[in-house]
Formats: sequence, structure tokens, C-alpha cells
Amino acid sequence: MSDVTPRVPALPPRWMPIGDDPELCSAGHWWDAIRVVEITGRRAIELLREDGTVVGPVILDPGGPEPRMYFFVPPGTASGWEEPGTVPLGQKCHIVVPPAEATEPPGLHWHVFPQGPRSLTQPGRLRKALGQARREQRGPAEAADS
Repeated sequence: MSDVTPRVPALPPRWMPIGDDPELCSAGHWWDAIRVVEITGRRAIELLREDGTVVGPVILDPGGPEPRMYFFVPPGTASGWEEPGTVPLGQKCHIVVPPAEATEPPGLHWHVFPQGPRSLTQPGRLRKALGQARREQRGPAEAADS
């Protein structure tokens, strides 16, 4: 008999679609989501990582006139969220969630894959990173005016 324990592959979170197709999932139970335009979201991820903050799951939806990112945050976050340029999605909201295999373009995919069922981005740190990213995009002249 071998002393080597076979490695069991990690199971995806219970809320993740199983199969090859994305699914419409309810926010507010396992997570809330914060929607932001892609360029701001990408910079926020850089800022979070530079700060040593764990970035939870992030979906990238490149469709439509302006690509969007969805940051998964703890349930209840959306009810008190007020950050310009973002849309909080909580109770009574739904988002299309890609299957586990969708980790690269083209189309809807995981930009940051879930590391576990409760690995969500910390709302306070996300708010700070999004605010900084937005100020950087406006530039020094516009930032001074606001």
C-alpha cells in the first residue's frame, strides 16, 4: 500500500455553473457584485495587488459598447455601496456567471478565478482602489477641479 495520498482536485464553489454554459445567478446570497468599466477595474486590480490585498473573483464581460468587470464582494455590501462610476448588485439582482472552464477570452470569462467559495474582495479596499483608479484616469487637471 502506498503512503502517497492522491490529490483530490479542488471543487468549484457551489454557486459556480457546472458545464460549458454561463448561467444567470442571483446576487445577495453567496456574494454581491460591483460592476465597473474594464479600464477602471483593471487598474483597481493592479492597485489591490500592489497593496498585498487578495483579489476575489472577477468576471470580465467584453460585450456591449463598453466592456465591464464584476468584482465579487461579501453579501450585503451592495446595500451600502456608494462609489461613483460603479453599480452595486445585491439582493434581487442577477449576473451572468461563466463556467469554471471560461478563464480566457473570447467572451465572458473569469479575469480572476475564484480561489475558494468565500474568497471575496474586501469592500473597503476595493472602494479605495476604484477611487484611486478613477482619479488617475481623470488626470491631474480634472482631479483638481473636483
